[in-house]
Formats: sequence, C-alpha cells, structure tokens
Amino acid sequence: MSLVQSKLKNDLLAAFNSMTDGDDTVFAKKVSKAVADYAQTGIVSTTDAGAIPAGAFTGKGTGSISVQSSICENILIAACRAMANMTSGGDTYLAAQMASGIHAMISAGQVTTSVVGTVIPPSGGSSPMAGSAKGKMVGVSATIQAGLIAAFQAMGAMTEGGDKYFAEQAANVVTSYLKAAVITTNGTGSISGSIGSGNMM
Repeated sequence: MSLVQSKLKNDLLAAFNSMTDGDDTVFAKKVSKAVADYAQTGIVSTTDAGAIPAGAFTGKGTGSISVQSSICENILIAACRAMANMTSGGDTYLAAQMASGIHAMISAGQVTTSVVGTVIPPSGGSSPMAGSAKGKMVGVSATIQAGLIAAFQAMGAMTEGGDKYFAEQAANVVTSYLKAAVITTNGTGSISGSIGSGNMM
C-alpha cells in the first residue's frame, strides 16, 4: 500500500499525548515506531537498467524499505534527557534531534525490490527476465527540521489544539521527506549488474 498520512498523524498524536506521563522512553519509542511503521508501508518504485550476465537489461522494480525503529528511538531518548537541563531553545533542539533520528533510521534501512524486465543477449533478440535488488534510501533531514521548527513556532501562539496541529505538520514533513528521498538499488543474482533508481509513493 502507499503512504497514508492520516495514519501517521494519529499515531504521532498518541505519542505526543504520552509525554504527559513524564516517561521520555515512552514518547521516544512511540514516535520512532510510528515513523518506522509508516515508512515500511510505502511502495518503492524503481527504473532498472544495466549490463547483466545474460546481456543488456531494462526493467521496473517494486518493493519496500525495512528499518529499525531503535535507531531513532535512541537518539530521541538522549534528546529528551538533554532537554531536561535546558532553560531555552528546547523546541529547536528537539526538532533537530527528531530530524536526525528519523534521517538516521531511514538511511540505515534496507530497500528490497522485485524487478521484472527484458534482457537483450549479445546474440540478439530479447526475452523476459526477473530478479531482485537491494539498496538504500537517502533523504534530506533539513527539510524535516525546518518543518518541525515552523510547527513549534506556530504552536507558540495557540491556546489549544497544539498537539493535534504538531502531529499534522510532522506527518506532512515526514511524508514529504520520504517521497523526495533518492532510492538507489543494485541487482542481485540473475540481474547482478543492473542499477535501479526511484522513489517512494
């Protein structure tokens, strides 16, 4: 399935509401899991081509990314603990650390695609060819950070509904980050030598 932004918004809102419990680990775990689960529902689409053992290959790949939420969680826990000693600048710091955690988690993830296409052997003609590819997804963390800082600033003028607003904005910037990220894959096995490039939907 493709990314469903409303699901992420609701999961993030539940995570933000958990902050009232005073347990930083609950907040960090829930936010990280929400983003990880969301990213893993996205559909990865690639265009693949290259010289493979059987000849010149062209094809299309479809797949997903697998990530470890603990990567983001550890960064957020450290951030929450550091904020306990801050007298100012907490919002900007948290925005930066949330962006850093999400970016680190996605960058460390594994993209896997199933690729279907056509190979043209040296002797000529063409035939169907299928295989799998693995790769990485790299986005720009600054886009998340800027969006979260703007959300925190807007919340400063609100008397109610702040958590819901922030959840909506966070879901929006994370979605934009994921869709704009560059995905690169390398064919394995029978399509070793092909390179795929694409994005997440």
